[in-house]
Amino acid sequence: MKNNLFIRVDSSPEIGIGHMMRCLTLAQELKNNFDKIIFLTQKDSGNFIGTIMKNKFEVIFIPTTNNDPNIIKNLITAYSENKNFLLIDHYDIGTNFESSLKNTFERIFVIDDLANRKHDCDLLIDQNYYRDLNQRYEKLIQNGTIALLGPKYAIIRPEFRIINKKAIKKNSQIKKILVSFGGSDPTNECKKALDALCSIENSKFEIVVVAGIYNHKFEQLKKLYEKYSNIKIYSHVNDLSRLMLNSDLFIGAGGTTTWERFYMGLPSIVTIISDDQKESIEFLSDMGHIINLGLAKNVTPKTYIQTLQKPNSDLVYNMSLHNQKLVDGNGSNRIKKQIIELINDA
Repeated sequence: MKNNLFIRVDSSPEIGIGHMMRCLTLAQELKNNFDKIIFLTQKDSGNFIGTIMKNKFEVIFIPTTNNDPNIIKNLITAYSENKNFLLIDHYDIGTNFESSLKNTFERIFVIDDLANRKHDCDLLIDQNYYRDLNQRYEKLIQNGTIALLGPKYAIIRPEFRIINKKAIKKNSQIKKILVSFGGSDPTNECKKALDALCSIENSKFEIVVVAGIYNHKFEQLKKLYEKYSNIKIYSHVNDLSRLMLNSDLFIGAGGTTTWERFYMGLPSIVTIISDDQKESIEFLSDMGHIINLGLAKNVTPKTYIQTLQKPNSDLVYNMSLHNQKLVDGNGSNRIKKQIIELINDA
């Protein structure tokens, strides 16, 4: 009997690409353990569909924005003779949806980082770091649910894991800066950061900006800064690992690439661009892992200038060391092992 993994996930200008990226990474990790891996997604995810199919995974479009479990049941009727498993990475889905599909799927796996709703699943994964990490889901999952919590389970893309990381050196000068605020940058943080970097006197930074695949202001950004020979702006790149490797500092958001930056030992100045990032970013800042500028609505170019004009070399060095210790790059493999155990028991 065939084993299939269905993945319920979306990407869009509103929710960004982080959910889709981490699901794609897990799919790549698990591709030899399933006969088919099939993404269940809405048509808004269009910009990412090519990437999914390029990796030889199938896509079934969900015809509505309504998360109705009966739609999922109807969509997978052609696979009813198989053993089917479901991975969910979606903030609008919780226990009602999951419970309704318990008899449709052999096992249900959930990725979450909000801890704001109950889940009825066999495995829950939250790669983020919180003060109350081990108590976070106590009242939100069933007694038999396996919980994989914290950066030990950070989902790092293969392109990062195969790269030779550079040695972290003390008193290194900051010359190359990478700027990225996720897939859409809704508050136009790229512009704030670039305005700040361009206004610092006698600075000779080499700056690379990844504006985001859903960033509607991409062309405007290119036009605004085309006169600066030290600034390169891209919409999307396929070699973010190389850009991180060649950078001394990152300026950006607190999304899924946080853990890839940690793995690479790249120190970060972070702005919180969505509510779901706030708790984890504030804790990471308190623990000395990042420099947190706070909520995007309160951040101005002046905020960036004040932080960049007086970089603390000891802080940057220690940040890099501590971050690499926190994320070893084996999180996806640990998740894979747990999923294989659950498949074998089904």
